[in-house]
Amino acid sequence: MAVLTAYCLVWSPPAQAHGHGPEAPITCLGTYQTAWTPGLSLVPRPTRISTTETYTCTGPSGRTTRAAGRFEGTLTASCLQVSTAPFREVVRFDDGHESTIEYTANLRARAGAVSLTKLEGSVIAGRAKGHHAFRTAQLLHRGLPTACLAPGGLREGAGLAQLVIASG
Repeated sequence: MAVLTAYCLVWSPPAQAHGHGPEAPITCLGTYQTAWTPGLSLVPRPTRISTTETYTCTGPSGRTTRAAGRFEGTLTASCLQVSTAPFREVVRFDDGHESTIEYTANLRARAGAVSLTKLEGSVIAGRAKGHHAFRTAQLLHRGLPTACLAPGGLREGAGLAQLVIASG
């Protein structure tokens, strides 16, 4: 948790003062799970990635709401790298609204069994259309680091995530 907190502080967008400039951001904190098919190995190859997130979000009004995000697609991936941009994620809020986010840039670092990822993009449809989106995540790979060398590869992981949707 401390790693994600430090990571988010370094890479989160700047906060806006209340009542000045753009409206306050939507900030979501939560967890996610991801699965890779085939499992990740040391060799980059087309891989089906399925990710689900569960968030608690605070919007400009200060009201808290729950949200769920989902991404499924095929990207080039290995244990050493995942080409996570561009791709689209749909975030559904429990008040019935949703945001479609297209991520176009990423930065990823790995330390042992933990991967840290920062994604940047824009909301292209739904709530907050036209706003910037920043997603930071800490992923703990399930299985031993040597799973990358096994025939089945590394198949799944889980972690913590923060999503910030802010006007530019």
